[in-house]
Amino acid sequence: MEHLGHLLWELITFSTILFAGLGLLILRRRATGKPAFTERDRRLFFSRPEMKLSKPRFYLNFGIAVFLCYSAGFLEYLLLACFGAGILATAQLLTFLSIVKKSLCQGIA
Repeated sequence: MEHLGHLLWELITFSTILFAGLGLLILRRRATGKPAFTERDRRLFFSRPEMKLSKPRFYLNFGIAVFLCYSAGFLEYLLLACFGAGILATAQLLTFLSIVKKSLCQGIA
């Protein structure tokens, strides 16, 4: 119970970083004349993508992504844990999303 204040502070930090990043993305899109939420975003979040990869190739890419995520997560923990859970979680979230995008989403139309 004595660490609850620390956890709440880290939750506030993580939420602030997340919403500030979304706000900057929306501002950047509006500044370039694009809508804040595009049709590509709708397809990415709400539709079911069709995979064009063969199953063995997909499982190979999945295994590589899992290995890279564990390795990157361990290294980020060693480097960023001293800065707090909010910053560590944000860095890991962005890293894991980019690893998955590069390794698994290559065959999605």
